[in-house]
Amino acid sequence: MPLKRATSGLLVLALSCAVSAAPASKVKIRGYITERPDAQTLKILRDVVRFGAGTQLAVQNASGKAITLDDLAPGLLIEAEGAWAGKHQFIAEKISLDAAQFDRQIKEHAYLEREPEDAEPLVHGEPARLQADGELLVLDVNTRRTWKVEVAPVKENERPRLVGHQVSYQGVRQADGRIAASRVELGVPAPADAYKMPHGIEIVATKDAQTGIDILEFRKGKKVEGRQKLFPVRTVQEYVSHLGDSLLPPSADVTARAIEFRFFVVEDASINASALPDGTVLVHTGLLGAMENEAQLAFVLSHEIAHVLQAHYWRAVHETRAKRVLITLGALAGAYFIGDLGLFLGQLGLEAVVNGYERRIENQADRLGLQNIIERGYDPRQGPRFAEIMVERYGSRSTSKIWSDHDAMLLRGSFLTVQIQRQYPQEKFKDAIVDTPAFKTMKQAMGPVKGM
Repeated sequence: MPLKRATSGLLVLALSCAVSAAPASKVKIRGYITERPDAQTLKILRDVVRFGAGTQLAVQNASGKAITLDDLAPGLLIEAEGAWAGKHQFIAEKISLDAAQFDRQIKEHAYLEREPEDAEPLVHGEPARLQADGELLVLDVNTRRTWKVEVAPVKENERPRLVGHQVSYQGVRQADGRIAASRVELGVPAPADAYKMPHGIEIVATKDAQTGIDILEFRKGKKVEGRQKLFPVRTVQEYVSHLGDSLLPPSADVTARAIEFRFFVVEDASINASALPDGTVLVHTGLLGAMENEAQLAFVLSHEIAHVLQAHYWRAVHETRAKRVLITLGALAGAYFIGDLGLFLGQLGLEAVVNGYERRIENQADRLGLQNIIERGYDPRQGPRFAEIMVERYGSRSTSKIWSDHDAMLLRGSFLTVQIQRQYPQEKFKDAIVDTPAFKTMKQAMGPVKGM
């Protein structure tokens, strides 16, 4: 619980005493520094973190490098331990960070969601730029390039087709946010089974035989394992489905297994959305109720689309196979309506889909989500704005580990803010799309939405 607001005198006293007088009830906040207003203050979104000369700085992986509080700068991921002194006012007794962030080395891999503009120079060893993984990679003649697949054009005079292939890269982030690539490797697309539901489950849109209401059925063969009610207002369903389809990048058509993306609004008060491996995206009514504008919804849908196209579920399974114990189908809800969609999907072995992937994977989906909506003319600043809304509205109350937990949203919103600051001039978005009449009509059609 946040502490009652301290007087300015008490706040100054706490800082001058090196925060040694901080209350015993300590908490931790974690996020990326988005601003450094002065020598004793930093910000993580709207949260102001104050520290003094006696604030302990804990550094991991320093490798002999002397790091001080003066080195804390926007873009660094930190964890601050201390106490709240008022709304958005945090007094830090200890700040921890990983010093490896200072070397700006980036090493990651992703599946290309669109054809590179510089495909020809890219494959012929010439200077080129490559948009991949939500980043802009800059290659020069010294960049080591390894092609593990055939990149010749399918027909004479055609450009090489690279979309859908995996790109692994390594490089150093520059001051302008671009990555100077020292190595780029082109690999194969994700395998066909990366886009399959576990246990052979199929998701079928149908009607309940007794009531006639629209539902989704989770089937294994002829057996129905669970049913989920769809939101009954057709205009809302059609709007979300149309918006989702309009956001699909080119790679949706070139995966190793054809993906039929389907977007459904389900009756669930939790503020969440779930992208299943087969391209089914479930948007909860609670999430739509919390949205302010179309740009926010476009970002969330783009984030979920990225989870599918980047085969994140398949990746999570294979990277943590030894740690996973899948619950058998015998423990599922049976042919009844699902009371807790998150619990049900977790029982299917889709825990990461519900509760969020590891931070590295979530960051990738966020980067790609930002890139996707920017290319379609939306204002990407509405991504972190939605995170701020969740922090303001729900504080630390956890109704969804992905979209409404304070710590998770502080981390996500600050990451998005830093990503935008790194790569894009703010004036670029002054005329970008924030809202549309179609979104407002959809909100009116929904009416009041029960939230958690």
